[in-house]
Amino acid sequence: MKELNGTVLCEKQLGRRRVVPVIYLQGSHYDVGFDVGRNFAAIIKSFISSYGNLRDFEKEYKTDTGRNAYDKTLANMKKRFPYYVKEMQGVADGANVPFHQLFLLQMDDIIGTINDNHLPRNDTGGCSSLAIKTPNSAVLGHTEDAFSETLNHFYIMSAHIIPTQEDRELGAIEERFSSLCYAGQLPGYTMGYNENGLVFSINTLSPLVLKPGNTPRTFITRALLASKSYADAERILRDEGLGIGNGFSMNMIWTNKAGEKQIYNAEVAPDLKGDRSILNIHKYLDEPLVHTNIYQRIPIKEVIGPIIDSSTFRLKIIHDHAPPHTQKDIKDILSDTNGIEFQVFQEKKDSIIKTIAAGIFDLDKMTWSIFINKPNISEPVAILPIRFSMLDKSDQ
Repeated sequence: MKELNGTVLCEKQLGRRRVVPVIYLQGSHYDVGFDVGRNFAAIIKSFISSYGNLRDFEKEYKTDTGRNAYDKTLANMKKRFPYYVKEMQGVADGANVPFHQLFLLQMDDIIGTINDNHLPRNDTGGCSSLAIKTPNSAVLGHTEDAFSETLNHFYIMSAHIIPTQEDRELGAIEERFSSLCYAGQLPGYTMGYNENGLVFSINTLSPLVLKPGNTPRTFITRALLASKSYADAERILRDEGLGIGNGFSMNMIWTNKAGEKQIYNAEVAPDLKGDRSILNIHKYLDEPLVHTNIYQRIPIKEVIGPIIDSSTFRLKIIHDHAPPHTQKDIKDILSDTNGIEFQVFQEKKDSIIKTIAAGIFDLDKMTWSIFINKPNISEPVAILPIRFSMLDKSDQ
């Protein structure tokens, strides 16, 4: 609860705040995590206390099956990505919150369904992404949609990771990136860019059967912030030797040293018979990229419910528009509020899923504009520069 001019307000009454917190960081994985936690402790604690799904994750964590899945997943991440586990520990220490709560957030549906993985799941979700090539460059647009508790509980990290010698010996490399982050969670599973030439957005996907113990999608998207090229990104997505435990889609625009730009969409799913991710990547030449929260190319059994129904509806609404050719076209499509139950820009007060922000990446002007309200009728609350400072050092 908060008090304002003598009136007590709760978080739900705050409404849609036009605020985009941005923090610039430099240091080791642990140090960067610690400073994120220290500076955003209030937002992180508020989210942890209000996020209903975390209560479900904690309930599963207390079961034998859930704790075994947690322990196995954490052990595997300490082997594969020990420096990202340290980054999470830094956030927990800086914010003074329990580490296991943050790790449960990373496991997400892997832990949430651990005791009923054989039953149909009624998942909910709603991000929409579009990308086009323009005469001079390219544009990526994205609505960041999440559970309503996430509204006002996010920030942007602009980080320069300088690994310790110990972390370098474990495989860590220097990183420069900017990413929107849900409070207390790893950067990467939203939208942003790295300074090797990658601009990206993410769509949650929901395979019916998951693989507890395997790599949570948020660790793969965190690793992608360090990717040096499209080929490097493909290697990270495939995750040879273990493979992803749940699913997602990644929309990418890669810029090479010559300034040439290429648009890709990657769909990623767990391989129930192998130790690598199932991966399908489509390269877009002249047609626009359009993706929501449903598999378009990998033939896999998905959940039922709102995430599928919403995705199907949003795809229809998007394709009812003329194909986008300009940034304005993308803004208009992403601002569409047609629909009673589902919308592209989800702003209904009673909606479980809300658009917490929209992003427009303009690779001609090299800017990332973040909107809190519909992008076709509002000004961006923040405009961040896109820098490709490490492109000359990359593998492209």
